[in-house]
Amino acid sequence: MKIFGYDINFNKAENVSVNRPANSDIRKRITVPTQLYRSRQDISQWRAALTSAESIYSPQRYLLYRCYNDIVLDAHLTAAINQRKNLTLSKEFEVKVNGEEDEELCKVIKTKWFRDFLDYSLDSIFYGHSLIQFDSLVEDTFKAVELIPREYVKPEFHIVTNSYADLEGADYLENPYKNWCIGVGKDRDLGLLMKAAPLVIWKKNALGAWAEYGEVFGVPLRIGKTNVRDEETRANMEGFLKNLGTSSYGVFDTDDLIEIVDSGKSDAFQVFDMMIARCNSEISKLILGQTATMDEKSFVGSAEVQERVLKNVAYGDEFFIEGVLNYQLVPMMQRLGIFPPNTKIKVETEEELSLLEQSKLDIELIKTGKFTFSAEYLDEKYGSEVIEVMDQSSVKSIKNRLDNLYK
Repeated sequence: MKIFGYDINFNKAENVSVNRPANSDIRKRITVPTQLYRSRQDISQWRAALTSAESIYSPQRYLLYRCYNDIVLDAHLTAAINQRKNLTLSKEFEVKVNGEEDEELCKVIKTKWFRDFLDYSLDSIFYGHSLIQFDSLVEDTFKAVELIPREYVKPEFHIVTNSYADLEGADYLENPYKNWCIGVGKDRDLGLLMKAAPLVIWKKNALGAWAEYGEVFGVPLRIGKTNVRDEETRANMEGFLKNLGTSSYGVFDTDDLIEIVDSGKSDAFQVFDMMIARCNSEISKLILGQTATMDEKSFVGSAEVQERVLKNVAYGDEFFIEGVLNYQLVPMMQRLGIFPPNTKIKVETEEELSLLEQSKLDIELIKTGKFTFSAEYLDEKYGSEVIEVMDQSSVKSIKNRLDNLYK
């Protein structure tokens, strides 16, 4: 069988190298590059961007991606996204042919390009879609994989446009691109960042208002009063106040009245702090399904329940990734002659019991009276130093023999 002029035998275990055709580089379709500038966002801008992205006939995500580009700078959102992605990225994957693990093919995916592919694929959960392009194949390994800038991709029409405003472009599901590109995510999905955006915007507004509150009421206001009309004298006083510190200052006439009204509450800062805390907790629930793994104040019992919720989220991501690998990546690898038929990529399963479950099993075995465990096993398994204690009947027998010896 020939692919791109190369003789490919799916039953061979030999290394395969295929140069990507020059006309299959879909990134070259972008002829009008545009900077995705960051700008301060508000709720009205987010709503306008959402309306534009959800248009049926002419969807445009550029404004929405500008919004995403700004909100991903939030530390809490970044930590939550990384925590969720690492649940999958920390897993080991294996290649199975006809249900049996193939060690040689496993080496193909234990490379940088595969981890990058997983990273970009998981990003589609948050951005809605990721178009990933593969470089040339050298000895069963791709030189690199790259993410096509999202503002030029119209997943609704599966095209890449010349500029972000176009509605016509190259179809990445057709030749010559389909053997070198994989689009991950649903066509009209806008990702979890669409729901996180207002939370981050409100949080930033609360932080800004808190900073302003601290600037006004946290540092004493310096006021200079004088009835002197001499400009030089007033300028000297103003210069003195200006250089005295970083807080606000003013020069007024002795008859001027300056009044700064505070709420009078000693805990007024909590208005901002609680707003920020609530936004953070909502972001954690949105991304991770719970708050315990991001909140240091969680209780032990509640944390255990929420940790199980997080595991369910991780299982869902694993199923999602296995679907991408087996229904998109594997068929492409088979067309390139890397994988034989009946190939699957799976997450390696961990069948080890927890220490609590293992200890219960060990106790039940001891209760049967037929089994015991060495001190070395207990020390290695549970990390507890074990010292052998002599049986009481043995102690009594030795005592009796000593008593008889010295009578």
